[in-house]
Amino acid sequence: MKTKPFPLYPLAGIDNASARDDALQIGGDERRLYVRDALNVTISHTGRASMRPCLRKVSGLGLDSLWQSTLHRDVFGRLGEDWVRVDPLTWTTETLAEIGAGPVSHLVLNNVVLAAGASGIYQFDGQAAQRFTLDAPPAPMVQAGAGSLVPGAYGVAVAWLRGAMESPLSPMTQCKVEAAAALEVILPLCMDPTVTGARLYLTRPDGGELLRGEDYPIVLAQVSIALLPALGAAPAFQHMEPMSTGKYFGQWRGRLLSARANVLRFSEALAYHIHDPRHGFVQMPQRITFVHPVDGGIWVGQVDHVAFLAGASPADLQLIRKTAKAPVPGSAVAVDAETAGEAAGGGSAVVAWLADNGYVMGTADGATVEPGANAFAG
Repeated sequence: MKTKPFPLYPLAGIDNASARDDALQIGGDERRLYVRDALNVTISHTGRASMRPCLRKVSGLGLDSLWQSTLHRDVFGRLGEDWVRVDPLTWTTETLAEIGAGPVSHLVLNNVVLAAGASGIYQFDGQAAQRFTLDAPPAPMVQAGAGSLVPGAYGVAVAWLRGAMESPLSPMTQCKVEAAAALEVILPLCMDPTVTGARLYLTRPDGGELLRGEDYPIVLAQVSIALLPALGAAPAFQHMEPMSTGKYFGQWRGRLLSARANVLRFSEALAYHIHDPRHGFVQMPQRITFVHPVDGGIWVGQVDHVAFLAGASPADLQLIRKTAKAPVPGSAVAVDAETAGEAAGGGSAVVAWLADNGYVMGTADGATVEPGANAFAG
């Protein structure tokens, strides 16, 4: 008995969800054929199949979290507990910093590469790596000396400086002086070699808010204030702390994002190294499995679904539950508008992640597109 041949091409992809085999063949003007599985095969958008390129071993090193910068095409990764730069031609490594065990997330910010690891956030400017954040200094020691200050009680606090970057403010120390006295301020011991100076904040006699005083080189151990200087603005980073690291890392509307457990943290606007622990966070209902910002909000993976935080600032974010399928942890990637095609809508980039029904795309306005919703299972 002869069987009637049927054309194999064009292939439409994989369909392992349909129970009947005749559902795999679609006729008519848009004739196409689904397959149950496709191993080591790439199916193009025209429906042609081609063998995937084979793999070859290029290095015996235990490299992890490999990532290529869009800035200068440098390749970075983690080797043991070290953050390294990798030569993709020879696969030799250059140790940049000790970043800790576990995954490392990367991004480009203001022409430097940032890496978030277990030990903190580090930056690399093409020459050397260093800690991205500045720790808050301890409270200074203050005592009365000889000078010309108006009698009263003065408050003193200090912040570290790295060029124009300022650290969170230290706790305030108060000192009461009598007539013809001065403030002898003993600066805290600084263990960060990248710190270049210290900025003092002072109150006026007998109370008032802390206001900016003068800056001093870090080599000074003690500062004598015999006459109150002209005071400036209030401290910008009082009651704040260094931006914390996390398993997932991103940049959104002039802020850094980091996620650990079920908490998504934000840096201050355009002060990427500073975090407000009182207001700069969103607590999600489940453990976070990926974070990817888009123009209209932030896509956040959860244990059994994906959520969209819609809004333009942390205070305005609204939690919207989207897909009911569990995403694969860490599978989210940005997809440009040309690759995304019609899913990009107005030309904005989208986010794609894997779930048990295939890949899912999240648009910039919070919509989801599931091309394999009825074709993939498991």
